[in-house]
Amino acid sequence: MDDDEDWCGNPWEDEPEPPERRSASSGERPKAAAERLLIPLARAQDAVARLEASVAAAAPDVAAGLRARLAFFEAAGFVAHHGPAVHPHDLALREAGLAGSFALAAMTGRLKHEAPWTMTEGGDDAVPDDHLVAHALAYARHWRRLAELATVQSLKSIEALAAPLSQLGIHLADDETTRAWLGSLPGPAECPGLLAAAAVMAAGLPGRERDERLDLAPSYVAASLWRRHGYGRSVALPFWSAPVSRIDQLARKGGGEFERLYLDCVAEAAQRGARELDRLQRTASRIAALPGTARSRLQEAGGIAIREPLVTVRLLAHKLDVSTRAALDLVVKLLQVGVLREMTGRGAWRAFAVA
Repeated sequence: MDDDEDWCGNPWEDEPEPPERRSASSGERPKAAAERLLIPLARAQDAVARLEASVAAAAPDVAAGLRARLAFFEAAGFVAHHGPAVHPHDLALREAGLAGSFALAAMTGRLKHEAPWTMTEGGDDAVPDDHLVAHALAYARHWRRLAELATVQSLKSIEALAAPLSQLGIHLADDETTRAWLGSLPGPAECPGLLAAAAVMAAGLPGRERDERLDLAPSYVAASLWRRHGYGRSVALPFWSAPVSRIDQLARKGGGEFERLYLDCVAEAAQRGARELDRLQRTASRIAALPGTARSRLQEAGGIAIREPLVTVRLLAHKLDVSTRAALDLVVKLLQVGVLREMTGRGAWRAFAVA
């Protein structure tokens, strides 16, 4: 992808330790917070609105492909914030069952086989905990569901929210404190949606102590709250796709400074999504221009490659209802015209993605 070189972010200047984080609602009226954060709020709102409108107007294959890829960007950002980074492509291989435990691969000297993109980008044998990776991939799935399924209403009850959070490794207690917190989340008439999301990220979930790292659960609640405010119909609220150095900086901040930097992270994550959308649209145009005949399935195969973060010969054969031999021929042709590239470097169990 064009954006591979900055998948784990760019360096930012270090700053001294800040005071403890707090939400805008804990010591400042929402209106005052909105006035103080007007410029970063407008910048983030503009970036997210442009991304949502562009995805809504895109062809269905391109929109689905953008959500799938951005979900892995989100997962990779979280993993990088908590420890050794893993490339989004390698997370996609893991999710597809084409890569196993990164920790086991590191112990057995097979990390290049299981995480080829991470190692190509200069990674070493340090890998994240497998549970951390599993939670990140669960977040990616639920993040996509927020935009793809209109029936998802995670904030309607404790039970509805507890189910996805449990897959993120978070137990949400069913008690008065949690019910009061859930009922206190601001609606559209009370606070701008992005400020509501920022307040959730700053305060965290009830009954959980904050540490020096940001967690998945508040970001999922923030994205769900953004959806409840009437947004996120074509793509869920991005956050972890921001440069990891920016997220690391955010984790050290408190008060209004936290909210300002959170809005900056959202804006940068949305801009990264917009760049990826542009890339997919260019690829879709190339596929549409490929020569075809009445019997050719080349453009259909290209459409599947746009929708899926990675494709295999077996996947193409199943989706197109053709033989494995025919699917392999289609992959070879797409490789020859530069639409696909091989992702694994293996002789078997190979996967391909749009170039």
